[in-house]
Amino acid sequence: MSNTLVIYYSFTGNSKKVAEYVKNKLNADILELEPAVPFSSDYDEVVDEWQNNDIKRDVEIKKVTTDLSKYDKVVLITCTWWYGISPVMKKFLKDYDLFGKDIIVAASNAGWIGHCFNDYKTLLPNSNIKGELDLLFSANAVERDKMLTTQEEVDEWVEKL
Repeated sequence: MSNTLVIYYSFTGNSKKVAEYVKNKLNADILELEPAVPFSSDYDEVVDEWQNNDIKRDVEIKKVTTDLSKYDKVVLITCTWWYGISPVMKKFLKDYDLFGKDIIVAASNAGWIGHCFNDYKTLLPNSNIKGELDLLFSANAVERDKMLTTQEEVDEWVEKL
């Protein structure tokens, strides 16, 4: 087992691609976070329900069975929901303690990073955040899975851990 864990939530698959890349690069273990009840696949329904994505608002997530105490280093990757980290990642960070771990954080988005990194800092007050990465993807509807952040930028971010 690795001493590094990649933890991610991905609504569209973009964060998942990066998480899998980082997992392979670091020979790390990986943990996918999931809502207890899946979000609608209808984007407009999700917008209606979550547009006012507040750090205090929770969504229930599936129980994490991974023993987090076995890891010294953690990579957190989530998508950006209306200028903040996803409700799934927020709930995980509220419910599970990453005290004392070295952490790097990322948020995938199409140009609206907002307060994601402040959200991470608020929810990880006792952790050592060593690096942040804005994972920028195309805002063009036909190229939403095209990452504009370069592989070199991702590699430099990973090296901070």
